[in-house]
Amino acid sequence: MKKVFAILCLSAVILFAACAKKNTATKTTVTSTTSYAGEVFPLIQVKCSPCHLPSKGGNKTSFENYESTKKHAAEILRRIELEPGQRGFMPMKHDKLSADEIAVFKNWVESGSAEK
Repeated sequence: MKKVFAILCLSAVILFAACAKKNTATKTTVTSTTSYAGEVFPLIQVKCSPCHLPSKGGNKTSFENYESTKKHAAEILRRIELEPGQRGFMPMKHDKLSADEIAVFKNWVESGSAEK
């Protein structure tokens, strides 16, 4: 009987330890922030060029600086979440951004749109 009790106690300790590790990882992910300079602008340079980068010849709303991009952040997110063929879909005439790329913008908007 003592062996059964010891095995049950050991199993409970292992179960609690495994759950604690998952919670720690989740908390780390939730507290991370995305910044314009660190993640958003590099993605804009690749996915929104040249249209939204005047220095590359673009003539649409400029996302080449933080203030302009922050001002339009909610609309950018709305449009990149649309499906191809829907009115307003971005990036126009290109494939939909990946879920990870959209998550960069979403995290940036939801975390307060930090510059750096």
